[in-house]
Amino acid sequence: MSENQSDNNGEPDKNGAVHADLNGAAQQFRFRTERLEVASLEYNSTCSFRIGDQKYSGIQVVDVSATGLGLKSPEPIDLPTGAKLENFFFQHNGRTIWSGEAFLVYPQQESMLRFGVKFQGAPLSLQEIRFNDKVVEKQIGRTIELQAEYEAILPADWRAKVVTFYNVLLDIREHLEEHERKDPTGRWREPENSWRLCSAVFDKIWPSVCKLNEDLDEQAAGFDARQVELGLLFAQRLINLEFQVCEFLHRAYSKPQGYAGDYRMMELSQTNILAGDTLFARFLHYYSQHTSLGQTIKARAGVAYEAAKETISLDRPVRIMSLACGPAVELCRLLADVEHFPHPVEILLVDQDEDALRSCVTELHRVVAQRKDNPPVGFHCLHFSLRQIIAPKKGGERKLVQEVLSNVDLIYSMGLFDYLLQPLARRTTSKLFDLLAPQGRLLIGNLCRVPDSTWMMEYGVAWQLVYRKEEQMMDLGSGIEEKLDSLQVLRDRTGNCLFTDARRGE
Repeated sequence: MSENQSDNNGEPDKNGAVHADLNGAAQQFRFRTERLEVASLEYNSTCSFRIGDQKYSGIQVVDVSATGLGLKSPEPIDLPTGAKLENFFFQHNGRTIWSGEAFLVYPQQESMLRFGVKFQGAPLSLQEIRFNDKVVEKQIGRTIELQAEYEAILPADWRAKVVTFYNVLLDIREHLEEHERKDPTGRWREPENSWRLCSAVFDKIWPSVCKLNEDLDEQAAGFDARQVELGLLFAQRLINLEFQVCEFLHRAYSKPQGYAGDYRMMELSQTNILAGDTLFARFLHYYSQHTSLGQTIKARAGVAYEAAKETISLDRPVRIMSLACGPAVELCRLLADVEHFPHPVEILLVDQDEDALRSCVTELHRVVAQRKDNPPVGFHCLHFSLRQIIAPKKGGERKLVQEVLSNVDLIYSMGLFDYLLQPLARRTTSKLFDLLAPQGRLLIGNLCRVPDSTWMMEYGVAWQLVYRKEEQMMDLGSGIEEKLDSLQVLRDRTGNCLFTDARRGE
C-alpha cells in the first residue's frame, strides 16, 4: 500500500504527513529571502548606475538580498517604479560583486532617501558576500599588509634565520616519515627504539640549531615593542605548522588549562617515554626535553627532592608544602626511594588547577600502595590560587590558611615564581615565610634566561617567563631579614635554575 492510501479499515495511512492538515504562516504570508544588513559587515558597499545621460555613483548600500539591494542616496532621486538602471555596478570595499542591469522596485517616499532595486539576471550569493567581506578583504587583506610590515620592520637577517629553523624542522620531518615508510614492522614505535632514533637526530642537529637559536635570541633582545609583536606573529605562524603535532609544544602554545607550564607539560618534560603517533612528533618531544631549559625543568626537581629528603630526616613529625605542585614528580620519587619513615609526614599539595591535583594525588597514592608497608604519610590537597594564600578572604579561606597552611617545616615552589613580577614575588615570599614553623625552610625556584631555549619558548610557542639573576633572587628576601636565620641562592645541576633558600630562626 503506497503512502496516503487507505488501510483495510478505510482509515487514512498515518505513516507520514497528511498534507491537508499542515499549517502555513500565521502572519508573514509573503516569503522573503534572507536580507543581509551591510552594517553587520566589516566594510561598506556602494553602487553606481546610469539612467539615460545621468550617472549616479557612490550610492550607499543599506541591505542586500539574493535578487536586489536597498539603497540610500545623499540627495533625493526622482525615479518612477520600474525605471531601468543601466551599467549597474555593486561594489563591496571597492571590489565589484555584481554588474549588469537593474530596475527600481520601490521609489523614494517624500523625505525618505531610501529606495530599492532588483537585479535583472543572475542572483547574488550572500555567502559569497560574507566570504569577500571577512576572508578576502579582512583576513587575506590583513595577511598581505602583515607581509609588507614584516619586510619593512623586521630585520631581513632575522627573518631568514627563522625560515632556516623552520626548514630544518621540515627536512627532519620528511626524513623521519621516510624512515617510517621503510619500517613496515613499525619497530620505531618501540619506546627504546624511538628514543635512540630521536637522540641520534638531535645530537646531529643540536650544535647548529643551538647557535641559530642563540643568534635569534640575541638579535630579538634589541627589538622595540612593534618588532616584538610582529616577530611573534611571524615566527609562531611559521614554526607552529610543525610544532602542532607535538603534545608538549602544542600544549604550550594552545594553553588548554589557561596557562603554559601546566601539570601535563611538566609530566611530559620528565617522562622517559616519548609521546606521539609519528616519529617526528616523538622527535619534537625529545627536542623539547633536551634543550638547556628542557633539561633544567627535569633537573630542578632534584633540588626540591633533596630538600624534602632532608626535612623528613628530622627526628619528629614534619609538614611539607608543595606550592603550584603540578605532578609533584619529586615527591613520587621521594616516596619510592625512602626506605623507612620513622615519623609521620604530612604533605600539603596546593594548586589552582583541579586536574593537576587529581593527577598528582592519584600518582602519589599509587606509589605509596606499591611500597606495601603503609608508611605514615598523609596528603592534604588544596585547590587554592596564589591570591587566596596572599590575601585570603574572611571566613573559610582565611581559616584554612591559618589552620592548615601554617607551621610548615618546608615550603617549596619550583615554577610559580617564573610568572611573577618582582614586587608580587617579594610579597609572596614574605607571606610564605610567615607560614613556616620555627627553623622552617622556604625554597623558591626560578629559571634563568638561556638563549638556546628562551627564543624558541617565546617566539615559537608563546611561553613567556620572568627570568631572574642571583641579585634578584636575593632581593626576594627583602622584608623578612629580621626573621631570617640564613639566606642564600642555590643552583640546580644544570646551573640554569636558581633557588632562593631562606631558613627561619627559632
